[in-house]
This record gives sequence, C-alpha cells and structure tokens, in this order.
Amino acid sequence: MPFRQSTRATVAMSVALFLAACGGQEQEREQSGGPDTEAAVELHEAQPLSVKDATLLAESSESGTYSELVTVQHSEQVRASTELDKPECLDAANSWSALDTVRAAPASVAAYEWGPGTVSHILVWLDEDTATEALATEPPESCSEYTATYEDGSSSEYGVDELDLPTVGDASRSFVIRVSDDNGENHMYTVMYRNGGLLGTTSIMGAGDPAVYERMLTDFSEAAIERQGQMLG
Repeated sequence: MPFRQSTRATVAMSVALFLAACGGQEQEREQSGGPDTEAAVELHEAQPLSVKDATLLAESSESGTYSELVTVQHSEQVRASTELDKPECLDAANSWSALDTVRAAPASVAAYEWGPGTVSHILVWLDEDTATEALATEPPESCSEYTATYEDGSSSEYGVDELDLPTVGDASRSFVIRVSDDNGENHMYTVMYRNGGLLGTTSIMGAGDPAVYERMLTDFSEAAIERQGQMLG
C-alpha cells in the first residue's frame, strides 16, 4: 500500500510539519538535568553539522523529551486548528508519535540551510522494537488524497506517492507529498529510517528538480547514520 501522509504545506504534518516549525522560529534549548536530557543532548551532538552544501542552523534546532519539544507542540497546535474533509487523515501518518514510548523519549530536531530547498532531520532514541513499530505504522488508504482547511480559511489539496529509493539504515520508507494551493504546487520529500533503536527522519521541502531532492535524501540520511556511528558508538 502506498505510504499516505497527513500534512500541511507551510506547516506540514508529521515530519513535514517539523521542517516548517524548525525553519520558522528560534528554539529554546535550556533544560533541567537528568538521564533523558543527557541522552537528548547526545542525540543533538550526533546530528550532522553539514552534508554537501547543507549547513546546520543551530538557532532553529532543539533537543529534549519528544513531547516537550517546541517544534512538536507547535505542530500539534496546527493540527488541532486544521479541518480535513477526511478527519481520519489528521493524525494518520503521525500516529507513531502518539506512542507513549515515543512521547517520553529523548529526541533532537535539526534544521539545515540548503540552496535548493529546506532540510530537516529528526532523531528519536527508542529501543529497537519500538523503533520498528513506529516505522511500520501506516495511515488509512483513504488518505491518498484529501483537502485541508486552515484556521485563516485558506485550503490546500494533498497527494502522496511512494519514492523508490535505496534502503537506508536497517529499514526505511520513502515518500513525497504534493501540496497544491493558490500559490502553486510544492513538494515534501521524506525518508523515515531505523538505525538500531534510533528512529530518524530526513525531510526536504522545495519546488525544484525531484532528482536533486531524492539524491539529497539518500546522501543526507547515509551521512546522518555515519555520524551516529561516530558519536554514539
């Protein structure tokens, strides 16, 4: 079954939503101490500093407990204020983030400046079984096409297709989200992968050559996994 996704173009859902949230606001990274905080900091230090000509935007990145991240909370607020013609699609593709083990897990969200588009990379530190479960979640088939209406009254049309990309890490799935509105069409290219007990997501938003984005998805994700091996062992 094709991988379906519930998203918004400018503040897109699931991994796509994180990208817009990361790129649009400065994050507060001060946290209280504790094992989970230390683990989140380790994750953040394991984020790539640069891949090709994509460079880390430290001021638009954050780490901490997943459910407490500014980025995550912002995305949940946007979801709550968005009305879909197919309500079952609201949290369909983001259902993995509702797992209690995910919400309580150390996490890191990193944003990158890149000429052809905007890059985001998410890491969540789970056990291997939970990471496998999260990667395996699939939204309803009815979510292949739907319409989202936002709080300001504007709306967008969505469509999702699988991407045929090489496997990244221990397992992965890749897809592209097409978002159409009065401003034209945009695309969000995403790879979700598992690296042991780590769940990773690389997302790129842009309106350029799909081949460029697809190659960057693979190159960035492979570089991220290599960095994880160097920093986390």
